[in-house]
Amino acid sequence: MMFQFQDMLQDYESDIAILTSLPGTNGGYDDETGEPIKGTPATTSRTEARAVVLPYSANQIYQSGGRLTQTHRQLITDLVLPTKAIIEHAGLKYSVENKTGYEEHADFSVYELKWVSAFG
Repeated sequence: MMFQFQDMLQDYESDIAILTSLPGTNGGYDDETGEPIKGTPATTSRTEARAVVLPYSANQIYQSGGRLTQTHRQLITDLVLPTKAIIEHAGLKYSVENKTGYEEHADFSVYELKWVSAFG
């Protein structure tokens, strides 16, 4: 039996953007002529979506033993997100770190988001 929470979660969703990197190629050199081959630059794909973004409670932060901070967030969604994708929410950027999947029992997953420094 699968529990369906999407109708309930929609009331708490907000806009997010999902940024995923698509790797470029190095190009290298042509084997026959030795001429350089122009590579392709890495690109970023941007997808607009909606999801629930929540801060961690003080108790969760304390129990994490320093692994979580006040800048970390939880993202609840039915989307499949790759690790290290960047999530933009409310003007801030977060990196997708971990996933807690509930696919066997419910129609959502919870992702741990780590705040991306303004300098990095």
